[in-house]
Amino acid sequence: MIPSHVPPFVLAGLSSGCLLLGACAGGTAATRPAESLSVRELNIVDEHGQTRVRIAAPMPDPQGLKRAVTAYGIQFLSASGQEIGGLGMLDSIGVRGLCFDSEEGYEAMCMGLEQGKPTITFRHDWKERITLGVVDGVAGIVLHDAQGNPRLRLEVDKDGTTRAVGVTSTSTAP
Repeated sequence: MIPSHVPPFVLAGLSSGCLLLGACAGGTAATRPAESLSVRELNIVDEHGQTRVRIAAPMPDPQGLKRAVTAYGIQFLSASGQEIGGLGMLDSIGVRGLCFDSEEGYEAMCMGLEQGKPTITFRHDWKERITLGVVDGVAGIVLHDAQGNPRLRLEVDKDGTTRAVGVTSTSTAP
């Protein structure tokens, strides 16, 4: 309870201080969340101040690399700041994808929509090893050898016709 003989300028100072302290202490009825926030980049940092998740438009290049095209989306970063994955949109080439990168920096696992065609790709040592997708209504799985060469393709077309291509072995028996 404030006495009635307190001068108005003191009340104004108390009121301003309470609002300021209330905002700093976690909020009051006077502090409301913003209806909208527009930024080019938002960095979420860990307890050491290292950015671990970044939302950006456009996204910066990964550490030590240059993107071939402009990307927009979310980057996942390691404790050292290296990009280890992300959710990106590459508008100029019609690609949207969620990828996780290897420690060496290549996209090891990606799920994407490439020009309207859904795909899932697994890579090892910078080379494609397994690809799943739908192209022109044909669902397919392709298995690649360690050099990235397609070796086995299983397909089911939109009419239900199935195909297995490359079933013969290319290895020589001992």
